[in-house]
Amino acid sequence: MARKRFMDADIWKKSNFRKLDPKLKLAWFYLLSNCSHSGIYEVDIERMSFDIGQEYTLDEVKKSFEKHITDIGDSKWFIHSFIKFQYGEELNPNVRVHASVIKQLKKYDIDLAKTYKGLKDKNKDKSKDINVRLKEFADRVEKEVFDMHLDPQMVKDFIEYWTEHNTDGRVLRYEQKSIFNIKKRMATWKKNAVKFNSNSKFPVLSDDDIAKREARIEADYKAQQQRFKKADEDVASDDDRKKALGIN
Repeated sequence: MARKRFMDADIWKKSNFRKLDPKLKLAWFYLLSNCSHSGIYEVDIERMSFDIGQEYTLDEVKKSFEKHITDIGDSKWFIHSFIKFQYGEELNPNVRVHASVIKQLKKYDIDLAKTYKGLKDKNKDKSKDINVRLKEFADRVEKEVFDMHLDPQMVKDFIEYWTEHNTDGRVLRYEQKSIFNIKKRMATWKKNAVKFNSNSKFPVLSDDDIAKREARIEADYKAQQQRFKKADEDVASDDDRKKALGIN
């Protein structure tokens, strides 16, 4: 069964679209044609290049449409305007196709209301002093990840990474994302940190881990001393002593 979708006939009148290179205009229509019914496109730049007959790179497409798409992980992009254009202002859970869209949005932790509000408020927020925005973000992170019981250094590194600003000093890294779920991104950050440390010859340990390891070593040492003492008291010959200590 053929899939049919609404298209914006006035898109050709919009200056930002007219200024695009012809190959990127084709790429935009390709994204709209090949995304799911909830506006989620499974990234396959090689297939896009083959289908259109033009060579594309991931960075080229992503940068060209960075204001209109969000990388939601797992090699998938969410097209901001798709749902609103196809289904209207609000989704009705009693409508079968709407219910299916809502289900998929929940799966990828996409909050439409926050997404639309975030897009509207983005320029407004940027008018605040950059240090104020940095502190507000840091406070949000510390509050939302409090129950994850993370190493403070990990939280600090996370905040420093996502508050790095662009060359003109006006936009923080996290502000370039229309969808930014702190807990979800922190969980990924933690997973990657654990993976990196497990591949390291000398894994990074927390103070608690070090204390536990030292306690185990001390307990093993004391137990060994007790065995030596008991062996000296209970047996006389070297052979009996080795047997008591479990030495072959």
